[in-house]
Amino acid sequence: MPIRRTYWAIGLVCFMLLVFSHRRSNYTNDDAGDISHIPAGRTQQQQQKPPPGRGGESGDTSKKHPPAPPVLEKSYTRDPAVLDNNNNPTTQSFQPLTIPNASNQYDSLIIIPTSWMQLQNRVWVRETLFGIKNNLEPCARYNGHIIYKFYIYGQSTWDKQGIYTAQYMQAQVRNLHGEFMEFDDWHFTNRTVVSRHAIWGDALDWAVNTFVPQEKVKVDKVIIFDSTSIVNIQKLESIAKQTPGVGTAGLLHTWGETPTTPYAALISFPAAQQILKSRAIIEENRMFMDLITAATLYYNSQLVETIKVVQGEGPLWQGDINQIKTTTAVVGMVHQLEDWIPLSQRLAVQPISPCAVDPNRQKSIAVLTSSYIYADMCMAEAALPSADNKRIYAEKHGYYFVARAAEFAQEEYRHRQRVWGKIGAIQKVLPHYEWILWMDMDAIVANLDRDARDIIRQAEQLNENKANEVSVIVARPLKDNMLNAGVMLIKNTDWSRRFLMEVQRRKIWYNRKPSYEQGAIWDVMRDPLWSSGVYLFDRDVHTMNTFPSFYEQGDFIVHFAPAGCPSVPVLQALRNIQSGDSIVGVGVEEKKVAAPPKA
Repeated sequence: MPIRRTYWAIGLVCFMLLVFSHRRSNYTNDDAGDISHIPAGRTQQQQQKPPPGRGGESGDTSKKHPPAPPVLEKSYTRDPAVLDNNNNPTTQSFQPLTIPNASNQYDSLIIIPTSWMQLQNRVWVRETLFGIKNNLEPCARYNGHIIYKFYIYGQSTWDKQGIYTAQYMQAQVRNLHGEFMEFDDWHFTNRTVVSRHAIWGDALDWAVNTFVPQEKVKVDKVIIFDSTSIVNIQKLESIAKQTPGVGTAGLLHTWGETPTTPYAALISFPAAQQILKSRAIIEENRMFMDLITAATLYYNSQLVETIKVVQGEGPLWQGDINQIKTTTAVVGMVHQLEDWIPLSQRLAVQPISPCAVDPNRQKSIAVLTSSYIYADMCMAEAALPSADNKRIYAEKHGYYFVARAAEFAQEEYRHRQRVWGKIGAIQKVLPHYEWILWMDMDAIVANLDRDARDIIRQAEQLNENKANEVSVIVARPLKDNMLNAGVMLIKNTDWSRRFLMEVQRRKIWYNRKPSYEQGAIWDVMRDPLWSSGVYLFDRDVHTMNTFPSFYEQGDFIVHFAPAGCPSVPVLQALRNIQSGDSIVGVGVEEKKVAAPPKA
């Protein structure tokens, strides 16, 4: 009996395989599955005609077939695109601004409200909308035709979700500190925000009533959108210019899926001022709406048109890129990079440079420092004020300020001490400038009037070997066995690049306490093959690198490098410098006097 059942089972399986094979061959030979015969430029639906005698279709026009899906004017292409004069996508490349704007008049002030945790979105916005891929050549001044600022706010929802551990949130805070040091394009408000639109009114208020008068600039209009919206700024401006009937009235133009869910808004500056002056009236009985939506409803209801309100289409991103028209100017709620890039191309987004190319950058100095916050959070509080001190110094002398964290973070995967990131950061930034002034995070400029070029000239004059160009300038403190690498000047030469590569090869110092990269530099610069390009201020505690115990009024840079965390003395010294007080004695440990012996 079991054998008979086995035969039946085998026979059933063979029969099913035969049927499946027959059905598959029919599908394979069916014209519906073969598109090789369709000529280029024709769709499958256009080419195929139903054969007669199937379902009464031949000669029977009484039955209506379901309509085909709409065909958009252009299918999605991955080619980078911008708009031509006819508002059609082209494949022109991004052209940086070469002629600086010497006035204080700007076309647009672009404000981008964004949660403090949306760091990656801000990276996308910088690159896609403004052509900023990194901070190696930062905008040092507003000399383009637009100004942009991120309005970064706090968020309360994370602390209610257990998936966000303390370690995760600490990493987010460390990354945020790094971003604040690396870019000067943000304003932060430590405010709890539940709805992303609730902050738009405050962002507009800050832009119009604080930023514009503080920077002493004039702008024609304010454009506002959050960091999850993809926006073609040129399209917004073109649409606004073509809006009829604006006249002397201001303009409030929004783009969104519905009037109450705007993803972007363009507001003429007089209209923005008027909206903010009437904010209390506008928001009355509209407490659950953002200011932009409330203003839209308010001015639409007025008998006398003081502000012209226009509502444009801005679709919510749903996932099908072919449903987004190429004429679209705004797409809202885009959270994934794999969507961001093709949508930007679909909308023909062309970056607008916020600053002009500096033809003299290669002849300039960059003040370079670390923006990497260690896991112990020791310098978290002092890092940003210390970076601001260096930025102020750089701006005062017409130099550039650059802060880097990525080169430090990657050392974890190279199994070296993080401090080795200093060498990698110098190597990455050096080709963009004539000189690099490296300063550790715990080193601050005490004498803002001292020009780094004075130290360069001094080293070149004191250099006894005039046949060799000075490419590295360092100092050895009075009581130290080797140089201190917390402050260095490095020139952009072939020699210095080879020198730095040789430093990277000294593997014995990768994890050798306490000197690490400093020991490697010391080894290389004492090698006769490499000593010719280095100038050492030997046993010098005043010229370029001064420890607190040796500091005298007028010294250039004070380096707070104690055995413990230097955050407290760094902050105290910065407060003293800002208030005009002396920093003599700050960071100097008081010597303990032994108590006299008891009688």
